[in-house]
Amino acid sequence: MMGLFLLFFLESFASSQDLRITGSNRAEYWLFVDSRLDTANYKDHITEKLKLALDYKDITLRGVFFFWDPSLRTLNNLYYFDYSAQYKKEPVNILYGRYYTTFGRGLCLNQFFDEDFNNDNSLYGLKADIIGLKSQLTLLSGKPRNIFFEELQYTIKNDTTDKIRGANLETRLLNFENDFGFNTDIGARYVRINRITDLTPKAFTELFGGNINLILGPWENYFEYGRHWGTIPVVGGRLRGDGYLFTTGLSLSGFGISLQYIDYKDLGFGGAEYRYNEPPTPIKSGISVNRGIDEIGYGMSIVASPFDFVSLEVENNKVSTHDQNLSKFKELFYLMDNMGGVLEQGFKAITHPTELSEVSFGIDHIVKQKIELPVQKKTETKPYLELQYDFGMVFVEAGLEQTMVTSDTSKYNDRAVSISIGKPERFVITLRGEKRDRVPEWLIPKLGEETFWPMLELSLDLTTRHNLRLRIGGEKGGLVCSGGVCRFEEPFRGVKAVLTSIF
Repeated sequence: MMGLFLLFFLESFASSQDLRITGSNRAEYWLFVDSRLDTANYKDHITEKLKLALDYKDITLRGVFFFWDPSLRTLNNLYYFDYSAQYKKEPVNILYGRYYTTFGRGLCLNQFFDEDFNNDNSLYGLKADIIGLKSQLTLLSGKPRNIFFEELQYTIKNDTTDKIRGANLETRLLNFENDFGFNTDIGARYVRINRITDLTPKAFTELFGGNINLILGPWENYFEYGRHWGTIPVVGGRLRGDGYLFTTGLSLSGFGISLQYIDYKDLGFGGAEYRYNEPPTPIKSGISVNRGIDEIGYGMSIVASPFDFVSLEVENNKVSTHDQNLSKFKELFYLMDNMGGVLEQGFKAITHPTELSEVSFGIDHIVKQKIELPVQKKTETKPYLELQYDFGMVFVEAGLEQTMVTSDTSKYNDRAVSISIGKPERFVITLRGEKRDRVPEWLIPKLGEETFWPMLELSLDLTTRHNLRLRIGGEKGGLVCSGGVCRFEEPFRGVKAVLTSIF
């Protein structure tokens, strides 16, 4: 029905100068080839995603068509058509249809789209923004949906009847124009989730809180608090959760520092594999212990440029479960053996020996406890070297890295080398090889016994609006994370082709 309306709208106003149509298309084809080369191990899938936006004066219509079709009969295909209609003219902005929204930094509500990670969290319903007096009030109501890609297939994680209602107020009434650059943003929000699984009519779920952002010249501070009133599973009754997020950062010429503190206790809410609020993780690689259920941690990042041709970066981040037997200091800064958690440290130096060259080297160190089961503790240390040189007509990039892994009682090493040659806005050819010296027994059921993964990749700009990316070879797979959400990627051997277009 919405498609017919879009066609009617386009035909009626095709000659109008106020009409503007934009869009993009992404088509993917994956061919999986197993080393045993029997019929059961040959499979493929096709993914198609078309986005269209039609603007006419103060009205915008958007449509998204998605189609995923695997060749194996054991997998169900997935297709959907999302749409939205929006009227936007200050002080009012009204939208009906599919949309994404985040209140504050996600402690109370975070429905977002991570395209690179194939993590789609959206709402279908009504959203209204009212702007005035240096403030914005957002009111919304919608049904949530989470589409996630894991184990080589797309699935809908929360096919529920849950309904989300919410209100969010952001104001800048306390901003001042002065020589010190003093600005203050204040926010307050309320979210209610109605679900038929609640045991009594009074046992609904609420999330509410607020934030303050204080800027004083180059120094910025942000604090957000979230409260979760929920229902205790099975037995009923009220469940209380709290979340705290604090960040501070100082940015000066040649030096910058950023600090973060998080403390979540029974704050995350949703289901076993999804969240309606997705509080931030301090871990740069995107790992979260349990996505806001029981987490405490910190993040520290320092960037310094002592000389024009040298830049230094230092990272030290940690997140873990709580331990009431420890002092607050040890609970925050120590990763004890009985905790589930992640400690992430890194150092990187970027140098420019000449105007046309760049040399980067560094080391990353990460400790994971009770993250990659059945392993209780896994330590990865990765030194690396990257080289770049611009010859004018073409550029060359090369990389070398070695990851030394210790997991419980087993040890192994992953080594990788890559080289890329390209011409700006034309093409990039990359050859990469990765070698594992041995495969521990606990990893065989997940990743198999292979120890070498060669890869050839071509990125070709057909025009300024069309790009073809072709990848042939193997990928070892493993745990990958983004924004606190993790998945275990299956090993891949075969061909990936991606055609992207914008118009």
